[in-house]
Amino acid sequence: MSQNKALLFVNGEPPLHDFCNLEKYTYIACTDGAYHNYLSALSIEPDFIIGDLDSYQVNKTIPPETEIIHTPDQNKTDFEKAILFLASKGITEFDVYGACGRASDHFLGNISVAMKYYHQYRITFYDNYCHFFFSKPYLEITNVKDHIISLMPLSKVTGLTITGFQYPLIDKTLFLGGSVSLRNKAISNLVKISFKNGNLMIFIENL
Repeated sequence: MSQNKALLFVNGEPPLHDFCNLEKYTYIACTDGAYHNYLSALSIEPDFIIGDLDSYQVNKTIPPETEIIHTPDQNKTDFEKAILFLASKGITEFDVYGACGRASDHFLGNISVAMKYYHQYRITFYDNYCHFFFSKPYLEITNVKDHIISLMPLSKVTGLTITGFQYPLIDKTLFLGGSVSLRNKAISNLVKISFKNGNLMIFIENL
């Protein structure tokens, strides 16, 4: 079991993933919307249900060992409140499911929260097609040969160099409304990404 890693479900598109090795997580948690909309139908019992409880359904059975954490602050999303609550428990790594799909504004809100905290915590999103995360200024990714990888700048990204790709880049600048790097392909099991400044999100497509 990782001592600092949590599995977190939020209220987007339900995952089709077959969850194994749940023991590697210190905690399993979800927002109240995620629990009542899909997690309650899966054979996964969360340690915590977190949120403002606006989606709480009294007719749903809550596992006896699950703790309900009421976080009524309307200045933060349930996803952000879940991140902060779990961080207070010592969590530094998050695998997040259900962050996209259904409501596009919620997806963008989840990305905004991750952009706020990725310097402090490792936050990786998973959907039914890919996984994605904010990159550190220097990053090596292994075991990705033949995967489609996209690099999306959420602010101006300067000095970007990537190797191990079908279309390498050297000292490039990416920005929304200008140059981006979509649908590139890893031609090596090891790819390297480096840049000087900016917020860069990496999308790695499932094979």
